[in-house]
Amino acid sequence: MPERVRRRPQDAASPALTALLLLIRQVVARPAVQLVLQLSPVLLLSAIFPAAAGRIGASQVGGVSLTTLLLASSLAAPWLSMAVCLPLYRALADLVPGDLGAARSRFCDVWPSAFLHTAPVLLAFALPVALLLRWPLQAMATYVLLGVLHAAFAQSLVLANVARDRVLWASAWVAYAAALFLVPQAWFLPPVAGLLTQLVPLRHALRRVLRPVRLPHGGVARDVARGLLAGGVLWSHLVFLFLRTRGEFAVGTVFLAILPSVLAYNYYFVRLAPDFDDAVLDFRTAMENEPHDGLARRSRVLAGVVTGSLRRTALVGALLVGFTVALADWTGASMPFVASVAAASWLFLMTTLLCYKLEYVGQYREADLLGGAHLLVSATAFLALPPGPTLYLGLIAAELLVFLTALSRCLGHWRSSEYALFWRHATAW
Repeated sequence: MPERVRRRPQDAASPALTALLLLIRQVVARPAVQLVLQLSPVLLLSAIFPAAAGRIGASQVGGVSLTTLLLASSLAAPWLSMAVCLPLYRALADLVPGDLGAARSRFCDVWPSAFLHTAPVLLAFALPVALLLRWPLQAMATYVLLGVLHAAFAQSLVLANVARDRVLWASAWVAYAAALFLVPQAWFLPPVAGLLTQLVPLRHALRRVLRPVRLPHGGVARDVARGLLAGGVLWSHLVFLFLRTRGEFAVGTVFLAILPSVLAYNYYFVRLAPDFDDAVLDFRTAMENEPHDGLARRSRVLAGVVTGSLRRTALVGALLVGFTVALADWTGASMPFVASVAAASWLFLMTTLLCYKLEYVGQYREADLLGGAHLLVSATAFLALPPGPTLYLGLIAAELLVFLTALSRCLGHWRSSEYALFWRHATAW
């Protein structure tokens, strides 16, 4: 008989230790990794763009510095992406994240139509540049083509985003940053390199682009307009600043100042949005299967999830603003400018999230009006005030009115979500 092996005390503890490690991985490590992957464009481009700009040197296109062209395109890209991607998100809304195969097929069906229908929105960005900066034809053609390539690249990321495939998302930005770093003079290469990484998972479904499904022109136009209004809340001030200064501003200082809002924005969508989506899904299930008497209680729970996600995002953003202002003082950057831009960007972020919540509960008109009010306020401020802290302090004062209105309307609708979501659900039938 073989000698019986005694069980060591640490063997008895190993299941508990394994469970603890798994819990840490689920609660801490995995979300942290997902957040880092989601932030890959911010992290990579913050490090790569200054080095690429230095290597570009005095390169010009039609008499305009290539660095200026790339900066103009980069500042417009987030706002442009909101407009051109929204029709695709609508087309996939009923499929993901449930059936990824069907989502890939649908995406390839509608992508050609979405791209062609959304391309004219580039005029909204090209015309102000042409009228205010009066760039030569070659420079304008390059700017427009860069916009086309960035629009295609942004649309290619939609599937990875809705499927929450952070690795695929990050791979696109690694390819983008690598092309920008290795061959910065090849201005067309970064979005093309990023686009190619997204085509690999679609290789079996891409044959469907030869039989595209035509999207309704009216619906696409409406989505593009809403994307412009929604995206303009967070991103329009960067485009306005570029136009107002003709690209002559402290790029590094501005990027530092907007970093807290960008980080908090991604934190919301990686860490908080999934829980919010699950809470809404549970509520809709309850509307179909539970007595009406219990919906009021569930509505209060759902309202708590909404306010909780807003508070956590606001707190994270505010803490990051404080850290950034302290960092600006330590690095020698203009602390009043960084503080005013960071605080204004925090307000823009919170208004953006409130508008998202309004759209989610079906209040599209209110969200559109708030986005339009923000654009009107921003455009007026950039026309009337000189660039600097005074301009952004004026924006803060005006944006407070937009923010408080959005907050009041959003919380009011979600506190009676059993009615708002019922009518949205009923009209979807």
